[in-house]
Amino acid sequence: MFDHEEVGFVICAACGARIKANRERCLRCEEPLVAWQKPELLPSWVQRLGGGTLVFGILAVVILLFAVVMSIDSRSRQANAANVARAVRPSSNGANSAIEPVASLDTARRGTVDLARADFPALRARYEQQLSKNPADPELLNNLGLTLEHLGQVDDAIARFESALRTDPLNFAYHFNLAHASSLRRDWDRSAGEYRLASSRLPNDYAARYNLGMALYLKGDVAGAVPELQKGIETAPGVAAFHLALGACYEKLARMNEAVHEYQTYLAMAPSAPDADRVRSHLQSMPGGPRS
Repeated sequence: MFDHEEVGFVICAACGARIKANRERCLRCEEPLVAWQKPELLPSWVQRLGGGTLVFGILAVVILLFAVVMSIDSRSRQANAANVARAVRPSSNGANSAIEPVASLDTARRGTVDLARADFPALRARYEQQLSKNPADPELLNNLGLTLEHLGQVDDAIARFESALRTDPLNFAYHFNLAHASSLRRDWDRSAGEYRLASSRLPNDYAARYNLGMALYLKGDVAGAVPELQKGIETAPGVAAFHLALGACYEKLARMNEAVHEYQTYLAMAPSAPDADRVRSHLQSMPGGPRS
C-alpha cells in the first residue's frame, strides 16, 4: 500500500515524478513504480518509546536542569556581592568620626573547610581522628586549625597552623591562616609578617595584600601600609575596600587631598554600600572635602 501525498497519486522514488497510484511503472523513467516515503526524523527505538513526546520530555528536563544551575549560580553571585559589601563597610563610631576600614578580607584559598556551612564540632572530631593516624599531614593540621579558630580556640588553631608550616613552609594558605589567627589575638607584628610571607607566595592574591596593609596600619606603621595598599589596587582595581583603607591611611598621615580623593573613589565604586552615607558625611567634614 502506497503512502499517498494526495489521494490517487504517488511520487516516484526513482525520479520524483508525480504518477497515478494505479500504474505499475513510472511514465517518466519507466522504473517499477515505488512510492517515495518521507524519511523518519526519529530513530525507530525513539518512536517506539513515544516519538516526539519523548524528545520534548528530554528537552524539558535539560531546560529545567539548566534553569536550576543558573539559579544556583545567581544566588552564589548575590552571596559574593553581599560579602564584598560587608567587607568594605567602615566602622560606625559617629557621623563624622575618622573612617576605620575593615581589618581583613577573606580569600578562597584558606583550605578545604566549608567555612560558611560546616559542622565544626563534627569536623574537629573527624580531623583529630585522622591526625591520630597521620599526625604530620599538613592539610589535616591546617583544616583542624580553621575548625578550631571557628570554635573560638584561637591559640590551639595557631599551634596547628605552625605545625602545618613546619611540614610545608612555603604554603600560601598556611601563612595566610596563621596571619589571620594572629590578628584575632591582635598580634599585629606577627600578623603582618605572615601576610607578607603569604603575599610573597601569591603576589596577586588581593586579600593577602589588603590584609598586610591593614595589619601594618593597625600596628601603627601607617606609612608602611600605603605602598601595600597601592600594590593591591594595581592587582585588583575593582575592589573598593582598598580605596577606603588607603583614604584612612592618608587621613592619618594628614595627606588630606589624597584622602579625599580615595574616599571619593570608594563612593564612586560602591555608591550603595551600607555605610556610603556615613563616608559622604565624613567627607563633608574634612578640609578640602566636597560640600553639599
